[in-house]
Amino acid sequence: MLSFFYMIRKMFTTKTVIVLLILIGISNGQDKTLLNDLRIDVKQNGVFLTLQSSLPLKIENITGWVNKDWFYMTIHHAQGDTNELRSMQLLQPVIALENTNAEESTQLALRLKEKIENYEFYLSEDKHTIIAALYYPSETVVAFLDQNKSKKYSKYKLNSHLRSVFYLTGGALTISGVISGDGSDGKNTGLILGLVILAGTYFYDLLTQ
Repeated sequence: MLSFFYMIRKMFTTKTVIVLLILIGISNGQDKTLLNDLRIDVKQNGVFLTLQSSLPLKIENITGWVNKDWFYMTIHHAQGDTNELRSMQLLQPVIALENTNAEESTQLALRLKEKIENYEFYLSEDKHTIIAALYYPSETVVAFLDQNKSKKYSKYKLNSHLRSVFYLTGGALTISGVISGDGSDGKNTGLILGLVILAGTYFYDLLTQ
């Protein structure tokens, strides 16, 4: 009889331990936030990362640093969806992305072609979205603006064939006007038109270089 009660107590104790372990595992799993759905937005002044989380986050649990051409972001009490994050399509200047999970945190590493001088972290109102703003140096931003300005004006530049046509037409009209001029007080339309075409083509070409 005693052995029977001893077995009952032993089975009860074992089941209790198993149940407690399951509850502890669930509790630990609920403390970890799952991070996925990374979006990369490239702007003139830098790169902006948007990362979604399954649970609310705390801004003090997010840290980052820059090492040469790599940017690192660590989120404590969270786990990254490594398969999804590593398989996402990258946009220039981001050329590589890595996600590493540790017991108490996850780290996102991005390699960029452009230098990052400064960065800031933000959270959405519901604390479910991380926004990481990575800023270029000021000289890089100026270079990008100048490049975009050149591209804008280049759309209006005359191609070499059309430029030659305008110059030849203006030159021909000017020469014709000079030759046909009789010295009278009347307006020499050919000369005036030729000079206008030459001057207009020259200044337009100068402004759109």
